[in-house]
Amino acid sequence: MKKPISHIIVEELSRIRKDVGDISALENSIHRVGLLNPIVVDEKNRLVAGYRRLTACRNLGWQEIEVTIVNFDGDVLKMLDAEADENLFRKDFTPDEIISIEKRREEIRLQRRGTLLQRFWRWLKGLFAPGPQKEAGS
Repeated sequence: MKKPISHIIVEELSRIRKDVGDISALENSIHRVGLLNPIVVDEKNRLVAGYRRLTACRNLGWQEIEVTIVNFDGDVLKMLDAEADENLFRKDFTPDEIISIEKRREEIRLQRRGTLLQRFWRWLKGLFAPGPQKEAGS
């Protein structure tokens, strides 16, 4: 479900994370592939988890954001646990996994690029492709 970003309430004083840090990489990722994980709000539209994602989307000029609504019935301890758990109980990639990602990216780039013959053929077809059409009276 989407909600207007302007309707999301961020209670700055009660948040664990006060500083979002450098979110330029996150902004680039969201711009490139979209928001993969919705932010979490409670039944009163108070932000529970996803402060950096919310900030990045706001910086990108988004008016709406995908949200998951969790009913906490006003239980501030559950809300605090949810915010902490989202950041504590995850597993970062190992160095070997990061190397594997980069190798796979390079394989995909090479496949997309094609063989020398395929690239030559695309170039040759481009030479004979019709150019932009001129409008009448131009």
